[in-house]
Amino acid sequence: MLPIYNVLTPSEVTQIHEAALKVLATVGIAVEHPKAQKALSEAGAELSSDGQRVFLNHRTVETLLARAPKEFLCAAPDPVNDMIMKLGGTYTRQGGGPFSFYDMRNQTSRPLTLADAVNSVKLINALPHINAPSTVTPQDVPVATYDIRAVKTVLENTRKHFWALTTGSKNLRYELEMASVVAGGRDNLNKRPILSGIFCVIAPLKFPADEIDRLILYGDYGINVMTPLTILMGGSAPYTMAGCMTQMTAEFLASVCLCQSLCPGLGQWYYTLFQYLDMKTGLSLTHSPELMVLAAAGAQMSAFYGLPSLANTLLSGDCQPHQVIFHYGINILMGLINGITYQVGAGSLECGNLYSHQSLVIIDEILDYLKAFRNGISITPETLAVEDIAEQADKGEYLSSRLTMKYLRQEKHHRPDLLNCPTLSNWLKDPKTIVDRAEDKVQRILSAAPQSSVLSEEVQRELAIIMEAAENELG
Repeated sequence: MLPIYNVLTPSEVTQIHEAALKVLATVGIAVEHPKAQKALSEAGAELSSDGQRVFLNHRTVETLLARAPKEFLCAAPDPVNDMIMKLGGTYTRQGGGPFSFYDMRNQTSRPLTLADAVNSVKLINALPHINAPSTVTPQDVPVATYDIRAVKTVLENTRKHFWALTTGSKNLRYELEMASVVAGGRDNLNKRPILSGIFCVIAPLKFPADEIDRLILYGDYGINVMTPLTILMGGSAPYTMAGCMTQMTAEFLASVCLCQSLCPGLGQWYYTLFQYLDMKTGLSLTHSPELMVLAAAGAQMSAFYGLPSLANTLLSGDCQPHQVIFHYGINILMGLINGITYQVGAGSLECGNLYSHQSLVIIDEILDYLKAFRNGISITPETLAVEDIAEQADKGEYLSSRLTMKYLRQEKHHRPDLLNCPTLSNWLKDPKTIVDRAEDKVQRILSAAPQSSVLSEEVQRELAIIMEAAENELG
């Protein structure tokens, strides 16, 4: 395994940490929730005289940070797909929330449907390097309950852990009730959480009331949570890269303090979601060398705290296939060599607005390639092959050697599926691109996938009852 490449020196890590602590102690955080204010106060934090801000001192941060687990389970309906989140792990996840379906071959888009969501889950079941699906935003279901419908769709089809978006705490109650049914009861869900949740900080340093209501619900059900640190350089965060790291780290520590004061022991990630405000065009960009460095620095800060990291390194801000594939390759490589635990955004383009089946299978192939690179070289007296060279030197070939026979399957070498290297004359006879081959693979997987739900008819009926109740209440 290749060593982790760090972009910060130990001294720089300490400087960022101390700057973040100073922000929390002097600027504080806006917490719009009396129960959260009370929990933080009992842990040693101080409230402003007007009750609008909470100031977190060094001791309080240290105490609450110590409660966050260094390792936690993200369970799957099929235990073979369980993920153990900890430093050194390497996992990937589909991007959440896209609302348009994109065909990379024809470069056309249309509204994303519930059927597209079903197929995305079936694809991910079959792709070994995409470890988890996410809920998307289907456009052919009622808006008020689309997120509940999306969770139901994933539950009915996934064999893997998944991440669920939600519009608010009222909807989340139905989503968690559905997950409890599939898990075999609330206690079982608490022991084996088959989904992950989200509560948000609004940059800079503000936690709205409903976000905290959601956090409390997740804690009641034992659902691990991610808090996306949505830094917009020059917009909602300082323009300097160091300033972004200070604010992001302060918001991360604040989210840990909130979570661990209300829900001790709940699993959390250091989740970076950087964007850059282009001062020339006014556009928000999700890919640049600076953002890659910041994501790497975020992974290093997560290692400093001993917690798993999460970054949107699989998300492309573009829609042009040739540029998108470049972004995927360079981002995934960066994530692997910088030790990011959970790379997310697979299948999403144009800053998460678009979803593509072809993107999923292309990313799966790139991951297979780059994981082989990251593995490095296994050096032992036997693999150094001195005896094998002596035996085969006169023969001039190694196809028949004992070492080749032994390690042909033990030392697995990358075997491309979508990437190929024909001569020009051969390629011109059948000039398919990698996107064409990706579409062929999509169709092969979907044609072989089971057409029915992975759940029993009884469980499906229970989910349908919950869905009907949600639609009756929420519209």
